[in-house]
Amino acid sequence: MKILHSLEGAAWSGGQQQTFFLAEGQQKLGHDVLLMCQKGGELEKRANAAGLHVRSVDYRSEMNPKAIMQLIKAYSEFKPDIVNVHRAWSHTQWLFVSLLKRFRGLIVTRRVLFKPDFNPLSMAKYRSAGIRKFIAVSEAVADRLKTLHIPADKIKVIHPASDSEKFNPAVQASLNGEWPVATGAPVALMVGNFSKNKGHQLLLDAFSRLTRDWPELHLVVAGHNTDCAELQGIVSQHNMAERVHLLGFRDDVPAMIQRSSLTISASYQEGFSGTVRESLLMGVPVIASDIPSNLEINSVVPLNLFACGKPEALARCLLDQKQKVTTPEQAQNLRNLAVKAFSVNSMVEKTLAVYKEICR
Repeated sequence: MKILHSLEGAAWSGGQQQTFFLAEGQQKLGHDVLLMCQKGGELEKRANAAGLHVRSVDYRSEMNPKAIMQLIKAYSEFKPDIVNVHRAWSHTQWLFVSLLKRFRGLIVTRRVLFKPDFNPLSMAKYRSAGIRKFIAVSEAVADRLKTLHIPADKIKVIHPASDSEKFNPAVQASLNGEWPVATGAPVALMVGNFSKNKGHQLLLDAFSRLTRDWPELHLVVAGHNTDCAELQGIVSQHNMAERVHLLGFRDDVPAMIQRSSLTISASYQEGFSGTVRESLLMGVPVIASDIPSNLEINSVVPLNLFACGKPEALARCLLDQKQKVTTPEQAQNLRNLAVKAFSVNSMVEKTLAVYKEICR
């Protein structure tokens, strides 16, 4: 099968990781795979290093004529059976190409829970007959798509995957940068690119409430732009500089999780959190907001849930962990459940099954 994956975005993110997993996994199974990604982006670098067939694109904007011409050229030369798009601009551009070329193999993977716009252009974009199937990364995302009156039989839920070998507590992971906390001190870790939706400000508010009740606890925050002036200002305002460490982008997440007592997902909305899955694979307990996607994960692997958007609830949930020590047996149980639910091989096979259904 000839499979083309396409997405914009220069920064490394969960969606970039999942697309990489799919392209690499499908190529290993003998399929002819072309990955079209942002020129100069992190995904392009990693995919080239892994020996994938890569063609870079300067997407620039959602309806950029130059980018669309590059897609048309790639379509004509590669002649794919399937085009699987993974982000909004690629969705728009490839829908245009598929209608122009009368291509019947377009699949849209929806990874975010944001409500799509209800303007006529957006509605036409989602309801177009040119899209053969939507892959939703969670039941919550599928339900969001259904609000656009997309038929249920056009939506398939496939949970995203995590690398169970990379996130393996039995293997000592190496740090690629400074670890700012002394050995033995309790650490709460949040990994996520900075955005209002991810709950960074909420977390800092909650953490500031623990000054007297758990003064030994350190908070480490990593992800693109998490070392920005806005978050640094909040830390300074609450005099937390000695206990809160804003690291910015890091590519040594396994090592950071391995050195943490617990991890936190404070998102207001989330498609299906990668950090939550990765932490569970490491056998590290997770505190997470009770949004639909986290409730879905909790139905498979237990989380410590708090009321979304409530800093006092997050602070209580953090404090509850003070007296808890995760035993080796508990950690192994978390990992076993996570491996069963979120393996890369399972995601690749389920995705290929959707492709084959369309190509019949």
